Amino acid sequence: MDNTPYFAPRRTIEQVEEGHELAPKFDAHGLLPAVTTDYTTGELLMVGYMNAEALARTIETGEAHYWSRSRKAIWHKGATSGLVQKVRSLMIDDDQDCVWLRVDITGGASCHVGYRSCFYREVPVGEAAKAANGPLPLTFTETEKVFDPEIVYAGQPNPTKL
Repeated sequence: MDNTPYFAPRRTIEQVEEGHELAPKFDAHGLLPAVTTDYTTGELLMVGYMNAEALARTIETGEAHYWSRSRKAIWHKGATSGLVQKVRSLMIDDDQDCVWLRVDITGGASCHVGYRSCFYREVPVGEAAKAANGPLPLTFTETEKVFDPEIVYAGQPNPTKL
C-alpha cells in the first residue's frame, strides 16, 4: 500500500523537508515510529509503529491504527479494549520518517497493561543509577490501573511477546 494516493514519491531533500506534500519515509521493514500523546495534557501515552496501510487508515478514519510487530498485523487501537484513540492532530517530522499523533482517548487509557500511559515507570539516572547494584530498579509513576486487562482482554492473545 506504499502507493496510496495520500503519499507523494520522495524526490528531493527540499521537497521532503520544505515541501507541501506528504512523502513519508518508511524504514527497511516498511515502518515508521508513531509517538502518541494526549491532545489536552501533552502526556506521552505510547510509541508504536505504522506501515503505509496503518498510516493511510489513520488518515482516512481519524482513529489511530498501528502495525503490530509481534502479530505482524494492522492494529486498530481500541478495537478490542474500546480504548480508541481519536486523532485530533497528526504531525510529521522534518524528514518525514516519524509521526506524532495527538489524541483523545475513549476510556481514558492507552496501555494494554491497564495504566493510562505506556510510560508508567521511571528509570534512575545520574547518581541514583550509579548507586544501583545490579539491574536498575524502576519506580512506578502510576499505581492505579484505569482498567483490568484480565477482564478486557479475556480470551485474546497477549498483545506482546517477550
